Parts: sequence; structure tokens; C-alpha cells
Amino acid sequence: MHCRFEDRLAGRALKFEGFCSRIEARTAAEVGPALAAIEAARQQGRWVALLLDYELGEWLLPEASRAAPTGPWTPPQDDGRPRLTALVFERKVDEAPWDAPDSASADAARADSAITLPAPRMTEANYVRQINAIRGLIEDGELYQVNYTQPLDVQVQGDAATLYRRIAARNPVAHAAFIQDGARTVLSFSPELFVRRDGSRLTTRPMKGTAPRHADAGEDTRLGQALLASEKNRAENLMIVDLLRNDLGRLAQPGSVKVDALFSLERYPTVWTMTSTVSAQAPDATLEAVLRALFPCGSITGAPKVAAMRRIRQMETGPRGLYCGSVGWLAPDGDFSLNVAIRTLVLDDAGQGVYSVGGGIVHDSDPAEEWQECHWKARILRA
Repeated sequence: MHCRFEDRLAGRALKFEGFCSRIEARTAAEVGPALAAIEAARQQGRWVALLLDYELGEWLLPEASRAAPTGPWTPPQDDGRPRLTALVFERKVDEAPWDAPDSASADAARADSAITLPAPRMTEANYVRQINAIRGLIEDGELYQVNYTQPLDVQVQGDAATLYRRIAARNPVAHAAFIQDGARTVLSFSPELFVRRDGSRLTTRPMKGTAPRHADAGEDTRLGQALLASEKNRAENLMIVDLLRNDLGRLAQPGSVKVDALFSLERYPTVWTMTSTVSAQAPDATLEAVLRALFPCGSITGAPKVAAMRRIRQMETGPRGLYCGSVGWLAPDGDFSLNVAIRTLVLDDAGQGVYSVGGGIVHDSDPAEEWQECHWKARILRA
């Protein structure tokens, strides 16, 4: 068992030690008791690592599992896998983020040669067909935006921790995590905060709008400024800001919901992104209340949220699993930090991995450009 969370922009990490117990929810009926057990562990002074699958949202928002107005529909079936996993630990240790592996070491050499290039399960033609279908639903007035995603398959051999260290060092983000949990290993390089609690304050930072980086400095600057000025991307971002303001409003003290920053341009090694920040005062909001009001994050569903989730269930090739869910931690004092589990590689014990990608689709989305954007987002695996 290995569990650590890294903020590589601030230069700090949390390592959890003294594993105590595992809490899971494998059915909708188990969610309430699992959240109660997590709260009890917190009150006992424990630190809790949280792995929340996207499909947990269908149990927290049962209306999202109902049939969409048109199209084929297969009601979701529980497959016996946990959609909520909590790992309870005795203590946390403050550390610096892991260093990059020594490039001369044998482990680093093996890791450098042992990850295959991501292979999409969906052809570009099928992807384009689905994007055009979503645009039709938007034109019909059912939706404003849908975050449509697809899985990419990879094969990893060698040491997963070394692979994490190599990728994380070259792609520093604020919400990274490395968790080895039995047969599942999670390498999360997420730049996106879902929600954080600091005392009475809740903060969320939805990320909507992406552009590739370029080796030429002038072209790179042009791409970033074009993203910042893009009416399409600003509209996408604003829709999700409004959705999250509404979600936070269910918990917040009246008048306390604020948009602290709108359309912030952020630079990462492989992509430019556009982020906004929304906060609220919610002194009485527990982790359970926050999850029931906000999960899953609106930035990876679309709007309206429930309608978008119904179409995601209908149109995507399979369950998302941890992707677009959340990885994070809960402290004994009730503070917590949860990422949006994008840029996240999930490995089984044989090294078979899934790294999923997607993007927000609006009426004026260009299917070919959206396909390319998906693959920009997988570039970190080639670093």
C-alpha cells in the first residue's frame, strides 16, 4: 500500500502511513453507510484517501440514470466493483515531491522503454459520428454542452512509481497523486481542482478550454492568446462556472458564492488551459453534503448536468471508472482536497492501463479539432 498526494507547483507532498482499513460502496445502498464510516474515521483522527469513480454520481443523483428522451437505452447495472473506495490511515507525513528518477538507473531505463503509445478503442469516424449526434441534441435544445470522452489503452512494464516520478517531474501540477491499492495503481497528473475545503470556505476551479503548446515561442504565445480570446472556449467555461455556482449555492451561506477569477490562462508543458475559480462560505457542509451537491464535477459532465449525464451513459463506449471522478484526501479536522481525475492512468496488476481523454462539446465544436484535442491530452505519456 502506497499513498501520496503532490502539489508540485507549491513544492509539497502528503504521504499517508499506517494503513488501518478500507471502506467501499459496491451498491447504491452502501453509499450512505460508507460515507458515515468515513466521517467516523475522520472524527477518530484518521487521514482518509478517497478514490471516487465517475459512476458514483449516478448513485448520488439517481435521476441521471433514467433514460434520455430518445435513442437506445440500457439501464445501468451494478457490476460489483466499488464506485467509492476510502483508504484509512493513522497519520500523514509532509514531504517534498518525489525527485525525477536518475536517468542512468536501470529502473528509469526500463520505465522509459516500457510504456506503449496510447491506443484508442474508438475510430476517428465513430468519434466524429458521435460528436455530430451531440451537436444535433444541442440544436434540438436538449443540451447546452456535453463532455464526451473515450478510453485509450496502454501497456506498462516495470516500476509504476518510477514511471509516475518521470512523468510527474516533467508535467508539474497541483493535484497529482500516486496510489498503489492492491490490484489497482493510480497515477494521477491532474491540473484541475474539483473542490477544496479550508475551514468554512469551499473552492472549486473548473478547467474548460484547451490548446496545444508549441516548441516555437512566438507560435506558443499565439496559441495561448487565441485560446484566451476564443468565444467558443469562453462560452464553455462560463457555462460550467454558472453550473458550479448553482451547485455551491445549495450549501453556501446566502450571498457568499463568488467568482474569484474568470478565464485564467494556465500554462502546462503540453497544453494551455483556461480555468476559473468559484468559492463560497459553507461552514456546516460536510464531505457527504459536498459530494451530494457537487459530484461529479460539472466540468466533466456538461450542462444541464443531469441531462448531460444521461447522454454520457447512453453514448460513451463504457463506464468511465475513476476517470472524471476524483482522487483526494480528507483530514481529521474536516478539511479536504479532491481533484478532477483527468490526466489519470489506472493500471491493473498485469500492467494493463487505461488513460482516458475527452472534451466539452458545444454546437460550434469542430469534430476533427475535438479529436485532435483528445490526443493533445495524452502527450504527457510520451514525455
